[in-house]
Amino acid sequence: MDAKNLARLTRWLLYGVFGGIVLLLIGLYTWAPLRAFFLAAYGIGPGGSAVVLAFLTAMGLIALWILGELVAVLRTVEEDPFIMKNARAFFRMGFAAEAAALAFIAKCFSAFTFMTAVCGLVMLLAGLFALVLAQVFRRAVEYKQENDLTI
Repeated sequence: MDAKNLARLTRWLLYGVFGGIVLLLIGLYTWAPLRAFFLAAYGIGPGGSAVVLAFLTAMGLIALWILGELVAVLRTVEEDPFIMKNARAFFRMGFAAEAAALAFIAKCFSAFTFMTAVCGLVMLLAGLFALVLAQVFRRAVEYKQENDLTI
């Protein structure tokens, strides 16, 4: 599979994940069985649901933000991916992932589950990866601009 088709396939997969998260967030507020399922996973009755719903909504919105940034980066792959816009996008993705990691770690202290700890660790590592990638892209853009000026 060539790079152009791979980028297109990846972009469509990201659109699918984006749509799935949107449907889950909408269902969380509009479909009582789904809300009851999530609350039962935390062992919380309907009275204590506001904090759990706020947490799930915040994590869903952060996921949508990261997916939106990834789609924007993938759109540039076919032309020239080494642009400062992509370096800034990776920085924002890293920042968002680190914010999510902090939220998951904080949740570990109030309602610990193994999956919360795993999600916190995964988000921490993904955030660090994105921040490193932002620096790599920034340097690549600087080298590319310097090279364009010398030719």
